[in-house]
Amino acid sequence: MAPKSRPRLVLADDDEMILAWLAAQLESEFECVGTAADAPGAVALALAERPDIVILDVEMPGGGAMHATSEISAGAPETAIVILSGNESGGGVIDLLEAGATTYLRKGIEAQELVDCLSVALSAHQHEAQRKLPAAMRPGAPEDAAAPPRTAA
Repeated sequence: MAPKSRPRLVLADDDEMILAWLAAQLESEFECVGTAADAPGAVALALAERPDIVILDVEMPGGGAMHATSEISAGAPETAIVILSGNESGGGVIDLLEAGATTYLRKGIEAQELVDCLSVALSAHQHEAQRKLPAAMRPGAPEDAAAPPRTAA
């Protein structure tokens, strides 16, 4: 039996200790393909690596999560975006979700809860992406479903 592949992940936070903690907590379930300390770095990594999921800190240099979410959502729509914030007020959550974020979590979340939330976010994002595909392009569709209907002459 082939080993289960782990979802690919990019982490972005300007706090090195948070990045190290996240990487350590997630390494058993996710493959971290890169880390960034600012929004432009997160965008560049996400567009280059095409990870399954990106975790973004709300407040980072270079435009923060809002800039990164908009750019990643436009350039790599297959990537789920999770916002992580230490800000208790949750200001801007709606704006981030409208920009393409899948969910919003607070820093300080327990490790297992974080893993569970990321798994749910990834599944929800993939389900939403499938729902947006035309029926003929969905997995399991007959190969000739994309062909236009034939008419008798």
